[in-house]
Amino acid sequence: MEDVAAIDATSRARAASTSTSRMSAQDVELLQRAVASLTSTDGTSTEGADAVAALARTIEGYREQATLLDPTLSSLIEPLIARVAEACSRRMRGVVIQSSSSSASRDESVKRCCEALNALSSVRGWKTCVRFYPNAAKFLEPSIRYLREIRDESEFWQVRQVVVSWQSILAIVPFDLVTVNSSSEDDKKIVENGVPGVVCEWLCDLRFLLRDPGGIRDVAAITIGKLLSRRDTSTLLRDFVQYAHATLRCGVGARDGELVFLCPGILSALASIFKAGSREVVLEHAATVWGLTKCIADSKLAKDSTLVRQLCIKLGSRVGMVFMKPRVVSWRYDRGRRCLQENLDNRRPTPRSVETRGPDDGDATFEVPETIDDIVEVSLQGLRDCETIVRWTSAKALGRISLRLPRDFADEIVGAVLDCLSVIQSDSTWHGGCLALAELARRGLLLPNRLPEAVPRCMEALTYDVRRGAHSIGAHVRDAAAYVCWAFARAYAPDVFEPFVCQLAPALLTVSCFDREVNCRRAAAAAFQESVGRIGTFPHGIEIVNKADYFSLGSRSRAVLEVSRFICQFEEYRRPMIEYVFDASLTHWEQATRQLAASAIGALGDVDAEWITSVGLRTVIARCSSSDLPTRHGAMIALGEIFVLATRASIEIPTELCDNVVRVIERIEDKHIFRGKGGEIMRSAVCRLFECIASVGQSLTMDSRVWRVLVDVSEDCLKCSSVDVQVAASKALVAFVHDRCSSDDDAFIVRSLLLKHADVLGSEHLAIIRRGSALVLGGFPPRTLCGDPRTTPIEDTDHSVWRVPFEALVRATQPEDDSEMRDAETRVNAAYSLVEMVVSMLSFVHDAREPSSLTVAEINVLSDCAVNALLNCLHDYCVDTRGDVGSWIREAAMKSLPVLVGALQNHDALSSTQAQDIVKNVFKQALEKIDRVRCQAIATLVQLVRGDENLTHSLRITGGSIKLKPLVDLPERELLETVLPSTIDDALDASNASVIFQTLIPVLKSKTYAQFVLSGWFVSGGSGGQRLVRCASEALLDATRTEKSLSRVLAGSIVSNLRMNKRKDRVTVPTMRMFDKLMCRGLLEEKGDDSFDMVELIRYECFSSRDVAKLILGCACLSYYVGHSVQRVSDSAMMGLLALLNNRYPRVRLAAVEQLYLGLSTFSEPSEGVKRVVQVISLSSWDAPPSVTREIRMQIYDLLGLEIPAFLRKSNRKVAKEVRGEETSYAALVNEAGY
Repeated sequence: MEDVAAIDATSRARAASTSTSRMSAQDVELLQRAVASLTSTDGTSTEGADAVAALARTIEGYREQATLLDPTLSSLIEPLIARVAEACSRRMRGVVIQSSSSSASRDESVKRCCEALNALSSVRGWKTCVRFYPNAAKFLEPSIRYLREIRDESEFWQVRQVVVSWQSILAIVPFDLVTVNSSSEDDKKIVENGVPGVVCEWLCDLRFLLRDPGGIRDVAAITIGKLLSRRDTSTLLRDFVQYAHATLRCGVGARDGELVFLCPGILSALASIFKAGSREVVLEHAATVWGLTKCIADSKLAKDSTLVRQLCIKLGSRVGMVFMKPRVVSWRYDRGRRCLQENLDNRRPTPRSVETRGPDDGDATFEVPETIDDIVEVSLQGLRDCETIVRWTSAKALGRISLRLPRDFADEIVGAVLDCLSVIQSDSTWHGGCLALAELARRGLLLPNRLPEAVPRCMEALTYDVRRGAHSIGAHVRDAAAYVCWAFARAYAPDVFEPFVCQLAPALLTVSCFDREVNCRRAAAAAFQESVGRIGTFPHGIEIVNKADYFSLGSRSRAVLEVSRFICQFEEYRRPMIEYVFDASLTHWEQATRQLAASAIGALGDVDAEWITSVGLRTVIARCSSSDLPTRHGAMIALGEIFVLATRASIEIPTELCDNVVRVIERIEDKHIFRGKGGEIMRSAVCRLFECIASVGQSLTMDSRVWRVLVDVSEDCLKCSSVDVQVAASKALVAFVHDRCSSDDDAFIVRSLLLKHADVLGSEHLAIIRRGSALVLGGFPPRTLCGDPRTTPIEDTDHSVWRVPFEALVRATQPEDDSEMRDAETRVNAAYSLVEMVVSMLSFVHDAREPSSLTVAEINVLSDCAVNALLNCLHDYCVDTRGDVGSWIREAAMKSLPVLVGALQNHDALSSTQAQDIVKNVFKQALEKIDRVRCQAIATLVQLVRGDENLTHSLRITGGSIKLKPLVDLPERELLETVLPSTIDDALDASNASVIFQTLIPVLKSKTYAQFVLSGWFVSGGSGGQRLVRCASEALLDATRTEKSLSRVLAGSIVSNLRMNKRKDRVTVPTMRMFDKLMCRGLLEEKGDDSFDMVELIRYECFSSRDVAKLILGCACLSYYVGHSVQRVSDSAMMGLLALLNNRYPRVRLAAVEQLYLGLSTFSEPSEGVKRVVQVISLSSWDAPPSVTREIRMQIYDLLGLEIPAFLRKSNRKVAKEVRGEETSYAALVNEAGY
C-alpha cells in the first residue's frame, strides 16, 4: 500500500494514532480486485453481486479501526464514483440505448458501484468518503437530472444516497448557479431572481428526500444547507424558511405519520443552513426560525421523539450564535504555553490568568438579545432529558453560546450547571451536568475561582451509584465525571490545579481499579494519564500510568488484584483505596463485586496489614449483624480474609476482637441469617468464613461447640441445590479435616465424617445430597485415608479405611441402574474426587517422612480401578431433558486423566496397556460432535503425548504441581507427534470442524487408532449440526477417494461399530448413514469379506424397531447387497427387505419395496423368477395393510427361492374391522402411518 496524496494530514494522523498496524496486503488486494470487477462488468451478472459482498465483508473487519482504510480510500472510491459520474454524463448527453433499459433504474452497474460506496461510507463515514468524489462544476447539472430520474425508484435508494452525497460538495462550486443550466434558450426556465429552473427542481427533489426515514435524509439536509447558504440563493432560502414554517407550524398539532420523518429532516436542514451560512445571510430569518423551533419543542411530537428534541436544541444553539456577533471573549481562562517536559520536571509556565484582569471592556457595551435567555433555558432543560444524545447536544450548545456571552451571564450558566450536580437531582441530570461542566471547562469558561465548588461535585460524580432494585444506575455518570477530569487536565495550569491534586488523584485511581464497568475504569485511567502529562504534579504518575494501562484495566480481576496492589505501595493512594474497598466495594449490590473486594483485602493486606486487622476488622464485625443483605454478606466474607491476612502477616488480633468474632459465629447457630431472600448467598459466605478460620489453625481460640456449629452448617450446605454453596461447603469441610487430622482428639471425628459421606454417596436417593458427598470425599487428607499409627489407637487401627470411600467414588462415576437416581453432576464430582483421592494418597506414600501402610498391590489396585473408572466415564452418553449431560462426565474425565497419569508415573503404576487404552479412547472424543469435547480431547492428547513439566489443574490437590512425562511407549508415536501440536497453546481449534477432521486424516492409516478415530468420526458425520456433518463427511469421502486402501478399514470399522453398539441408536444410526454415503459414492467394496456380517447387523438393527427414519435408512443400506455375488449375502439382504414389507408403517413398506426393486434391477443376468418378482412389485399396491399383500409376499418368496419365514406361514387370523369413531385422534392416525 502507498499513501494517497488526496488524504489530508489530519486523517493520516488520526489513522496513525488509532493503531500502529496497517491493512494486510491480502485485504488490499482483495478490495482492489472487487473494485476492478465492479467497474469492468455490466452489473447484471452474479459477479457484480459477489464483488460487492466480498468488499463489504472485508471492510467490515475494520469497523473498529476504520482509519486504517484511509491510505486505500482514493484507489477504491475514485474508480467507483467515476463510473457513476460517467453514467450521469451519458444520460445528460442522451447517449443511452432507447430500450427498456434506458431508465436510470435499469443501470445495474451503477447500482453495484453505489452499493460498494455505501459499504465504504458505513464503515469510514460518508463525510470522509465524499472528499474523494469529483468536484468539477460540469457534474452538477448531470447529477441533478440523474437524481430527478431515480428519485422515485425505491430499489435504487443506495444510488440516490451516493448522488446526494456527491451533490453536497458540488453545491459549493465557486461559480454562479446560472451558469449550470445548459438547456436551449427556449427551454430555459429562469426565475425572476436569477436562479435557474434546474436548481429549483434540485431543491424540490432535496425537499422531497427530507421525508425519507433512512440515512439519505441527513445527507439531503446537509446538501440543502450548503446550497441555500450561498449568496446567489437568498430567495430560495426565504422560500424554504416559509415552506418550513408553513409545514411544521400547521402540521405539528395534527396526527400526520409523515411528519414524524419530515420534521427531523426540516430541522436538520435548518440547522445545517445556520451552520454553513454567513451571519448576514441568515440573520433576517433567525427570529422566525427560533419561534418555529420553540413551537416544535413544546409540541407532543418533541415529547415522543428523541431526535426532534435533539435537533430543536441544536438548531436553537445555532440560531443563538447568529443573534450574537462573533467574538472571542477575553475573560475566558487560558493556561498559556504547554510543554510536557516542563510538566514532568515540575517547572511552572506562567499562564495568562484572568484573575489579575478586570472585566472585559466589551462586556459593558455588549447587548445580549432577550432570545438568548430562552435558548439557554431550553438548553439547561435539555441537560435533564432522559436521552443521552439530547443531554450531549445541550452541553455543547451551552459551551458554544457561553463563548460569546459576557462574563456575568456565563457565570450564571456555570452556576446553573453546578446546581445540576445535587443529591436531589436524577441520574440523567447528573450526567447532563457533568457533560456541560466538561464542555465549559475545556473551552476555558469555568474560571479557576469556580474550581473549589466544581471539583468536589466532580468527585461525588466519580462514585455516583444509586441502587434501583436488583441493580444500580450511575455508570454513565461516572464515565462523564471522568470526562470532566480529563477536561480539567487540559484546561488548567499546574499551579492553578495543584490544590486539588491530592483529592482528585486518589479518586481517579480508585475508579480505575475498583469500578464495576470497564468503560468507567478506562475513562478514569485516561483522565489520570492526561493529568500526569499536562499537570505533572500527580505523585508517581509515570510509574502508575505504565502499570494501569488500557489493556490491564480491561480485566476486572486483574485491575482489582494486581493493579490496585501496585498502586497501594505508594502511601499517597494507599489509605483512600483501602477505605473504598471497605466502604463501597464490600457493600456493593452485586455479589461478584463483594467477593472480589474480599479477595482484594488479602491482596492489599501486605501493604497495610496493621490498619486492616484493626480498623478494618472492627468495621466488618459491626456489619455482620446488619439488616442489609449486601452489607452483611460482604462483612462475613471479609472477616475470614482478614484472619488469613493476620496469620500471614504474623499479627496477633486483640482478644476483644476475637471474642466478638466468636459471638458472630455463635449467632449462626440460630440460622436466621439463612432465611428469606439471600439465604444461599449467606450460606456460601459462612462456609468461606469457616474455611478461612480452619485454614489459619489455632490463631482463633474456639471451644468444640463452636466448631461443631460450623461443621453442622457446612454439612447442611452440602445439601443445598446451589452449586456455588456446595463448592464453598466442601472447601470448608476439607480445610477443617486437614486442620484436625493431625490431632489425636479429632482424628476420630474426621474419620467418622469420611465414612459418613462414603455411605451417603452409596445409599442416598436424593441426587442433590449425593452431589455434595461426592464433592467433599476427594479432599480428605491422605493421613486419614491411608492410616497413621501415630494418631490411630492400636485397637482401632484399620489401614484399609480408604477402600470404603474409594469404592463408593468408583461406583458413583458410573450411571445408576435406576434411571430415576441418575445424576450427571454427581458423576462429575465423583470423577474429580476420585482422582484427587488417588493423587493425594500416592503423594503421601511418596513422602518418606510420612508413615504409611499402602502396599505395592494396593497401589496397583488404585491404578487399575481409577484408570478403568475414567475410561468408563469416556463412554457415558446419558441424556436427559438438558441434552447430552454425559458430555460433562466425558469432559471431566479428560481433564482428570493427565493429572492421574502424572501421579501414577511417579510410582511406575501405569502400564503400557493402560496408556494405550487412554490415548485410544481420548482419540475417539477428539472427533465427537460436541465442540468443547473435541477441544478438551485435543488438549488432553497434547499433554499425554508431549508431556507437561508443570501441569496445572483445578483439583484440590496439595503438594505442589504434578509433572507429567510424555508417554513414550505408545505405538506409532511418530504419527502422533506429526499430527498433534507441540504445546496446548499451539493446539488447533477443534471447534472448527473443517480443521480438526482434515488434520486427523493421517490417523486413519494407523492400525492402532483408526477404529477409535472412525467411531467418533461416524457419529459426527452421521448426526449433529449441518456444518459438522458436511465437514466430517467431506473429509472422510475425500480421504477415501485419495487412499483406496482405506475402503477395507472403513468397512471393518463399520461392522465393529455396529457389533459393539447394538440397538444404541446414538451410534448405529449415524454409522448406517455414513455407510449409505460411502456406498452411494462407490467408495466401499460391496464384495468385501465383511459383507454378510454387515447385512446381518443391519437386519438386527431394523428388527422390532419403531423408528421410521431408521427403518427407511436400513432399507437403503440393505439394497446395496441385493445383487451381491455371494448367494447367502444376497439372500440375507432380500430377506431383510421382504421382512420390512410386513412393517406396520406404510412409509417403511414403500421404502422397502422401492429399494428391493432397485436392488433386483442391478442383476446383470436376471433369472425368470427375478423378472417375475420385478413385475409383481410394479403391479402391486404396497401402501395397503400387510394382511392384504400377504399372498403377494409369499409369492415373491417362492419366486426368489427363499424360505418363507415362520410369521408368514401362520394362518391368517380374522381380525375384526375396527370402525374409527369421531373420538379417534388424528395424531394417532398419523403416528400409525409413520409420518
